[in-house]
Parts: sequence; C-alpha cells; structure tokens
Amino acid sequence: MKNVEVGMFRLPGIVFEKDELPTELNDEMVRWANAEGVGMSMTENLWSFKKEAHREWFILRWADDLNKYRKEAE
Repeated sequence: MKNVEVGMFRLPGIVFEKDELPTELNDEMVRWANAEGVGMSMTENLWSFKKEAHREWFILRWADDLNKYRKEAE
C-alpha cells in the first residue's frame, strides 16, 4: 500500500500492489467506504479520497485486516 495523488485535482489516494488486496477484502472495503462516505474505489488497486483525513481513517480502519491477510498468505 502506497499513498499517492489521484487525478488532475491531486486528491489523496492509495494504491495497492497487484494481488496485494484479496477480492473479498476489497468488496468489504467498498461497502464500508460507501456506507461511511469516506472514499471510492477507482480500480481494484486504486482508491481516492476527498480529504487526507478520510485516507488516514481508511488506513486505520483496514490496517489490521491487511496485516492478517499478509500473514495468512505467507
């Protein structure tokens, strides 16, 4: 996971490496982000946020789940 700027307005974003994010977890993230109104999945690897605070909230919310998936994949 890497912080990036998205689009011509350089919105805060996150990009995941290919196959870093399992489909089930991505689907769960999309549902959560839609319910909370904090961000949007642009592609299966790229997320965009209106504010840096939303990106940070997203990272804090999903950090443990991402770490669990990485450990299971090893």
